[in-house]
Amino acid sequence: MKTEQELNERLMRELQIWFKRQCADNYSDFYLYHLPTTAEHIGGILIAKEKPANPEYVLSWPERINKSATIEQNYNYLRQHVIRTLPVLEID
Repeated sequence: MKTEQELNERLMRELQIWFKRQCADNYSDFYLYHLPTTAEHIGGILIAKEKPANPEYVLSWPERINKSATIEQNYNYLRQHVIRTLPVLEID
């Protein structure tokens, strides 16, 4: 991610995908993971049921994505409390 705006847009896309998956499988729990930015690559975020296959992905927040909240409520919560602290933006 190069900018905070790109990060926020990606979070919204991930939550839209999460919502469809959550509706199809009410009993699963989904979590936010991130790929830290390094000298070799730019970081990113991902919402998944299980840890991604890429071992460089890290659990961003120990709590599951809130099933009882809307996409917008989860977006606002994660943006305010989690996303801002993740080392995923491009290093200048």
